[in-house]
Amino acid sequence: MTPQIRLVATVLCLAAAGALHAEKAPAPTRLLPVDQAASVPDFFSFRARLQAAVARHDTAAVLDVLAKDVKLSFGGDDGIEAFAPLWNPEATDSRLWDTLARVLALGGSFDAQGRFAAPYTYSRWPAGIDVFSHVAAVGSGVRVRSAAEEAATIIGQLDFDIVPLADQSGERTGWTAIKLPSGQIGHVHDQWVRSPIDFRVGFSKKAGRWQIDYFVAGD
Repeated sequence: MTPQIRLVATVLCLAAAGALHAEKAPAPTRLLPVDQAASVPDFFSFRARLQAAVARHDTAAVLDVLAKDVKLSFGGDDGIEAFAPLWNPEATDSRLWDTLARVLALGGSFDAQGRFAAPYTYSRWPAGIDVFSHVAAVGSGVRVRSAAEEAATIIGQLDFDIVPLADQSGERTGWTAIKLPSGQIGHVHDQWVRSPIDFRVGFSKKAGRWQIDYFVAGD
């Protein structure tokens, strides 16, 4: 074999090895939306009434469905008495209504005991993926930009993908920095990604009545 033929053979082998390696690259983990509420008609109706109450900022209706010992934080703010001081629902700038509306809009699922947890990004988060260092895209065709601004170049897109977080220090408010599979840092508007430990709500049925057992964020 001449040196030239040997060189060509080596290049072809390296190219084949590279192609094989590319074929074995893991596909992105996706977390597709799930909403099992309709599988239990009385819960589905209950949730619809709660969503309507949230839309009209009906504090009394929300208080009425809180469990007496409802968990509201990991710092001891538990029980119905802690709800108003924590959320200040009557204030015009209360974050309660938008926060709870978004949680309820993102579906959820039942566990083996018949309890319902929302959103699906919490209740169906895959085991083995770190909840502190990843977020999930909550849409298809979610644009990833080169900088945290709408005019920045689009460098990729997410389709319900779970992606690792990038360094958030200095990130512009309303945006999340992520790492693409290529290793490139991208920026996504907050409305299109969600952490599994962001706000979530849990429901159970006691004495024939659905109630909120927890409404918390963090861990």
